[in-house]
Amino acid sequence: MSSPHFIHTVIFAKHSKLSKVAPDLRSYTCDAMMGKDLSSNVAARRKAQKRIKEARLIFTTCIGASLGLLRSESFDVVLVDEASQQTEPATLVPLVKGCSRAILVGDHVQLRATVQKNAVLTGYDISLFERHYNLPPRKHVAKAMLDTQYRMHRTICEFSSNEFYEGKLKTAVAHDSRPLPLSAFPWPKKNRMVWIECSSEEDLGRQSKANTGQVDLCKRVIQLLSTPAYESSSKASDSLASSIAILTPYTRQREALGTAIPNLEVASIDGFQGREADIIVFVTVRCNASCDIGFLADMRRLNVVMTRARCGVVVIGHKNTLTGGLSGGGDLDNSKTIWKKLIKRCEDVSIEPKTSAIEPAAEA
Repeated sequence: MSSPHFIHTVIFAKHSKLSKVAPDLRSYTCDAMMGKDLSSNVAARRKAQKRIKEARLIFTTCIGASLGLLRSESFDVVLVDEASQQTEPATLVPLVKGCSRAILVGDHVQLRATVQKNAVLTGYDISLFERHYNLPPRKHVAKAMLDTQYRMHRTICEFSSNEFYEGKLKTAVAHDSRPLPLSAFPWPKKNRMVWIECSSEEDLGRQSKANTGQVDLCKRVIQLLSTPAYESSSKASDSLASSIAILTPYTRQREALGTAIPNLEVASIDGFQGREADIIVFVTVRCNASCDIGFLADMRRLNVVMTRARCGVVVIGHKNTLTGGLSGGGDLDNSKTIWKKLIKRCEDVSIEPKTSAIEPAAEA
């Protein structure tokens, strides 16, 4: 969350450890404003409660709205950010405290709240935002789509718009903006989405998957992306100044990539939602005879990956695993159909992995 515009009216209500608050926002917490630990100082706590009653805006989590200093407070208007990532009960917490108007902001075709597997079976992962957005129009409830994005190059945006947003997602990014960073990587002339085939089989036998062959191939891709295209020092600096993020759906693969490619950000898809980079390298991991794709059957994850990149996307994977196999019915069939469309939309680039050590990559 960015710094508040109306500092004099904003209080960050303390409901947990101060260390969990972003460093640039800590000065706006009740603890910082009082200059004391509110959990142990009764006088400071009373002053904080007085400031909260005088405040026009209070920032807190949904659950925090019912705890500590806010336990007895009511709210006329509630605005819930990232509402599609909240469970329905969590969203209801601030809404039952005197709320007369509520604004829920989110994206229900990206990742839902993370819950246990048995909770998914009961629909517990579906947010209040998603339920309301998918209901038929009704009185006193309005819904609107912010349909213009300012991050992705328009050729990247086109895929997600067509596959996930019913063709309604527009882009304000000019066609000649978002130039690809200068590097030794062989970008196609007219495509910002690249497919690199890797037939190396995944490591079987554990719940979290890994694929050594895709790690080696990713090392080579990063090496090329981090190598200047020209000798000129100015152009070389332009090449290496770009941000690169490696995304993968499995913890073991993330750990293997992090060890193999130091000084570059390697993240899970779930952990990178809401963030961005110039170049996204997506290491899909799955390669097996049964065409089992696990987490990759959730198209929300694919949507998150494809909407993180400003300039270009590189996907490393095995086509047959992601698109073939026996019919699974329902969502599985649909996911493999979308994977086919993505692979068709990408341009194939052949890169041979190197076994030699990689030079440290530029900081993302």
